[in-house]
Amino acid sequence: MIPHNKSMSTQLSRRRLWGAFALGSVGLIAWSFFSHPDSEAATSHSSSTEHELSRDQISSRLGEALKSNNFPESIAIEVAGEPTTASVEYSLDLEAHERMQKLIRAYKPDHGAFVAMDASTGRILSMISYSRERDDHENLALNATFPAASIFKVVTASAALDLNKANPNTIVPFNGANHTLYKKNVQDTKPNRWTRHMTLREAFGRSVNVFFGKLGLFYIGPHDLIEYAERFRFNQPIRADFPAQAGQARISPDDPWSVVTAASGFTRDNTMSPIHGAMIAGAVANDGVMMEPYLVEALTDERGATIYHAEPRQASVAVEPRSAEDLRVLMRETIRSGTSRRSFRQMVRRTDLDGVELGGKTGSLTGGDPMGKCDWFVGYMRYKDQRIAVAALTVNEEKWRVKSSYLASDFFLNYARGLKSRERATAAVDARHAGGVN
Repeated sequence: MIPHNKSMSTQLSRRRLWGAFALGSVGLIAWSFFSHPDSEAATSHSSSTEHELSRDQISSRLGEALKSNNFPESIAIEVAGEPTTASVEYSLDLEAHERMQKLIRAYKPDHGAFVAMDASTGRILSMISYSRERDDHENLALNATFPAASIFKVVTASAALDLNKANPNTIVPFNGANHTLYKKNVQDTKPNRWTRHMTLREAFGRSVNVFFGKLGLFYIGPHDLIEYAERFRFNQPIRADFPAQAGQARISPDDPWSVVTAASGFTRDNTMSPIHGAMIAGAVANDGVMMEPYLVEALTDERGATIYHAEPRQASVAVEPRSAEDLRVLMRETIRSGTSRRSFRQMVRRTDLDGVELGGKTGSLTGGDPMGKCDWFVGYMRYKDQRIAVAALTVNEEKWRVKSSYLASDFFLNYARGLKSRERATAAVDARHAGGVN
């Protein structure tokens, strides 16, 4: 549970005053940023302000507090060689963030984390860490100690789609149940009376392990699978203004079974953090472009002058836009007829959310830090120029208290309602102005 102190609320409440403006301008900012052909080279290691404050500097000053799940209202930092105390304005969406805090507290999983981000800019909208037995726990949202499980199927599918090895309707024959993985079922290529045939779209939605094991071994291969894992920032540092651990994908090119287990996510050798999970979903939502996440919107010095303001920065190009579009086809299958259909059933049927596109991927596997069954959901929401990504994680030692997919669906429902409400309010104001009403 993130400590909800007064200073943090004061900083965040400013966002209520300009939230509608910011939502409307995000798409313009992102368009301007990406319209420059050298945007990544020009910004990935450059300064955000004339004072040349970097995200690394901010991370080094905020790091220990954030790792302990505290959000300080000010930090000591040097600006142009001069020490100063800077007030911190966080990027969090106060209303959405507090609602999710209350929801997770109400269900009381043994451990949990939730991250929401604007996929087109990297702005963190919510970062929550919760442990039922302790209030002074470490920030689990930053830790890459959790098995990525079937979330890694996003990487496998990305490689197959981007390399033209498959499309959403490609059929792969296989034997075995959906959620088991046996060598015999992967190695046997001759069909028999028990052989099943399923499209990539269906297998992704249902999270079929044998299908993805065969896809990784026979269609993609170890070297390309490793390359796409790195495109999605596995085995790579996560550049941010906070200290997030790097996710790992340990794939041995000389060991076919290592490829199979990695491609299907049926291994503890693939690990990631909730921050990383939101970035993966964000890349799919943002037409293949993964953005660096940021938590600090601005810093002001003792005189009230702005000494730093966050700017969008590209982390990587994970896949081509056409592949990202195909990935969204797969992820929509998850919530419509796949592993999270129950959590999203009511939401996808709502007529008041016309135009809202949703998709996601589930995953579950027992982990050891902290101990328990890890239940993942990473997903996205697209509405007009909005691109929102989330990662929800619960860790259950014995009793299962809430599904991560339910937490995500609740966030998306209320966030979409908020967008629609602001849209109606803007339309009403425009109508009054057009009619000459003051």
